[in-house]
Amino acid sequence: MTQILSSEEIDALMAGLDEGSLSLDGGEESAKSEKEEKKVTSFFFGQKTAIRVGALPGLDLINEHLASQLSFKLTQKVGREVHVQPKSTTNQIFGRFLHGLDPPIFINILRVEPSQSMSLLAIDGEVVYHILEGFFGGSGDSERPFRNFSPFEMKVIDRIMDVTREQIELSWKKLDNSFKLVLTRWENQPQFAAVMPLDETVFLISFAVEVGDSEGTLTICYPSVILELFKQQLKVGFQQKDLVEGSSAWIETLFHQLGLVPLELSPVVSRERMSVREMLNLQVGDVLPLTHDLSEEMDVEVEGQAKYKGLAGIVDGKRAIRITQKLPLDK
Repeated sequence: MTQILSSEEIDALMAGLDEGSLSLDGGEESAKSEKEEKKVTSFFFGQKTAIRVGALPGLDLINEHLASQLSFKLTQKVGREVHVQPKSTTNQIFGRFLHGLDPPIFINILRVEPSQSMSLLAIDGEVVYHILEGFFGGSGDSERPFRNFSPFEMKVIDRIMDVTREQIELSWKKLDNSFKLVLTRWENQPQFAAVMPLDETVFLISFAVEVGDSEGTLTICYPSVILELFKQQLKVGFQQKDLVEGSSAWIETLFHQLGLVPLELSPVVSRERMSVREMLNLQVGDVLPLTHDLSEEMDVEVEGQAKYKGLAGIVDGKRAIRITQKLPLDK
C-alpha cells in the first residue's frame, strides 16, 4: 500500500533539499554498491544438474550385496573362479559414457520397470572372452583375439549374463518389490546403444571383475529417473528393513511352533469339599453327590487354569462341551 505524505512532511522534505542535507543521488549510489557486492556464478545450460549419490547408504549396501552374490553365482556358472568387487559410483553425461566404451564390448540394453526407462549393462570384452573360454573348458592362457564376438558367442555370453541381470534385480528388490529388469536386446558396438539423450546425466555403478589373470569392469548405467524413483529407500537403506523382516519372520515362526504345543483341556463338572478323614475313608462303590446342575455352564480348564465356560451335551453319540464364553485373562 502506498503511503501519502502529509503537508508538514512535504514541507520538511523540501526544506531539507534546499538546505542540502538530503541528496537525490544517495539511493542510486547505494543501489550501485549492492550490485557490486553481488557475485555472479556461471552456469552451463547444456548440462543437466548432476545427481548426488554420496549420501545414499542404501546404494552402497546394494552394491556390496550384489558383488558378493555375483562372485558366487558367476563362479558356479562359468566353472572358473570369478571375483567381483564394487569399484565406483559416479555421475556422467550419457554421451561421454558411450564415447568411453572401447569395442569389443558386451552391452545389455534393459528396460527398468516400473519406470519404463532404459539402462545399460556393459562388461569389458577381455573379461567376456575369458568367461567364454572358461565356460567351454579352455585353459585361460590363450591371448584374446582382436575381433568382435560372433553371434553364437553373443548368445552364450547372454545366457551367462542372465545370472548378472537376475542378481541385480534381486538386490534392488530389497528396496522395492516392483523393481524389474527386462532385456530388450544386446549390442557389441557402443554407437548402437544410444537409448537415452546424449546430454542426459546418468549415474554409473562400476564393479571390478577378475577372471583368472584377466581384469575388467562391469558397469551398470542408470538414468537419473531411477535415482529419483528410489531416493527415499536409498537414503534409508535396506539393513533396517532386513532386520524388521527378519524379526517378523522369527516371531511368525515362534507363534507357529507354539501353536503346535499340546495342551490338556479339562471340563470341570463340579467342585466339592470334604475333610481329609472323609477322603481317607472313601471306598470303591461310594457315591459322591454333586451340587452342580449339569444343565448350567461349567468351567473348562486349560492346564489347570479356567479359560472358558461351556455346556455339557452329546454330539453324534459322544459326550461334548460347547464353549459359551471366554473368561478374562485375570481369572
